[in-house]
Amino acid sequence: MHLLIKSAKLFQEGHPHHLKVVDIEVKAGIVERIGADLKAPGATEITGQELWVSAGFTDTYAFFRDPGFEYKEDMTSGCEAAFRGGFTRVLLQPDTYPCIQTKGEVKAMLSKAAQAPVQVLVAGALTENLEGKDITEMLDMHRAGAICFSNGDKAVADTSAQMRVLQYAQHVNALVMSYPNDAFLSKSGQVHEGIVSTQLGLKGIPALAEEMQIARDLALLNYTGGRLHFSKISTARSVELIKEAKAAGLQVSCGVSAHHLLLTHAVLPGFDTNYKVMPPLRTETDRLALLQGVIEGVIDVICSDHQPEDVEHKFLEFDLAKPGIAGIETAFSVVASACSAEQLAAILPALTSRPAQLLGLPEASITAGSLAELVVFDRGVTYQVARTNLRTKGINNPFIGQSLQAPIRLVVRGHHQFIPHA
Repeated sequence: MHLLIKSAKLFQEGHPHHLKVVDIEVKAGIVERIGADLKAPGATEITGQELWVSAGFTDTYAFFRDPGFEYKEDMTSGCEAAFRGGFTRVLLQPDTYPCIQTKGEVKAMLSKAAQAPVQVLVAGALTENLEGKDITEMLDMHRAGAICFSNGDKAVADTSAQMRVLQYAQHVNALVMSYPNDAFLSKSGQVHEGIVSTQLGLKGIPALAEEMQIARDLALLNYTGGRLHFSKISTARSVELIKEAKAAGLQVSCGVSAHHLLLTHAVLPGFDTNYKVMPPLRTETDRLALLQGVIEGVIDVICSDHQPEDVEHKFLEFDLAKPGIAGIETAFSVVASACSAEQLAAILPALTSRPAQLLGLPEASITAGSLAELVVFDRGVTYQVARTNLRTKGINNPFIGQSLQAPIRLVVRGHHQFIPHA
């Protein structure tokens, strides 16, 4: 593998070439040279209209359905899809069958992904069978390689259980991930509670269901100490609550899914179940607050919230369809389509350096002599998403057939590489 990336704006804060247009030579998985007007006879040249290059993206929230639901996605297809989307590291949630709640299951997951093009990270289950009651053997899972702990898309409703989780996790200085959703307020809800839900006759999920859970967990964090991460938020008030908690000195962080930065509940009138997600798509006011929250750093990371589904679970009546988007391959382009070039420069750390810091990982460095772990995209063009170009088994991507900005032109992680149409 011998590559020459031509005239790409390098994005890596603190790098001597940050925001400068450079050439980068990659050979045998190593960054060989960075400079101007480089020549590399025999190398495959990567060119474009407005190339940007950054460290590979880190996804903090994805589901590969393996084990138990491999017909929706398996480790191989999920890892390849992630790599094509520019992600070189992916944190998998424990919502599998069986769920990831023992040291053996953690080791099995890591072993299965050992040769994958992406670095697979595992979140161990917070509670047994994700039921929100009894705490799992977190210490054993941590020793086996679980990088943090999560209840996935099942919020811990029992306040005392959530408090014990925050206390126990401190024994290993582990990050606790929380999906903020009051199951009683959101019960049977399908979409955001508002004018669109009323017009469509669908039961709504109020913003309050998320915000009350965040307020509860922040109160617990203030009482117990520890490290808490809200996996995905969706409302303007949620951004404010977390901003206030950070100002008060709490060790709290949060993420937002890529699709919440571009879409609102205005896309729902066609009853397209591909737009059914949890948390639900909210208002334009919420979307703009989320975007600004990422730019300001209140929202620490952007995740794909990749949730692949098959026809039998997605193409149903709206209230029966499973929520989720199989969007790991389009997540970055969705983000790029939601903002200007200037905003994208401010947002990129939420895909690169900040998720690495959150998970305690070294940030990939684009320097001569280092292992290549980078992504190149073309900010100057748009492309149409085609199902035939997607590697995921999931059929539930609402952007198929639509135009998005900034297609991926190259992904490299060591000896692994992806060049579209090459």
